[in-house]
Amino acid sequence: MMYSSKDYRFEKFVKSKKKDKKYMAILVHRVTGRKARVHFGGIRPNGEPYDQYEDNALGLYKKYDHKDPERRRRWLARHATDGFKPYSASYFARRYLW
Repeated sequence: MMYSSKDYRFEKFVKSKKKDKKYMAILVHRVTGRKARVHFGGIRPNGEPYDQYEDNALGLYKKYDHKDPERRRRWLARHATDGFKPYSASYFARRYLW
């Protein structure tokens, strides 16, 4: 689902309760106060998190930072079609993990 930065404001990050995601971004609707949740960052089926360039969300997965610019370039190229629209899962992954 897409959330507009005009309608929602970012509140905070928390660790995701989904077993296949790292984090959850909590968004709050500017008028109604309704909360929305956006899960992002992948975890493999065996429970091991995927590597990322640098964890700038909560830092819970810093152990999986690789800091390899070539891997980062390839990830960005692979996900460029996502568009990184504001407040989407790809937006949070791009901004806070890659």
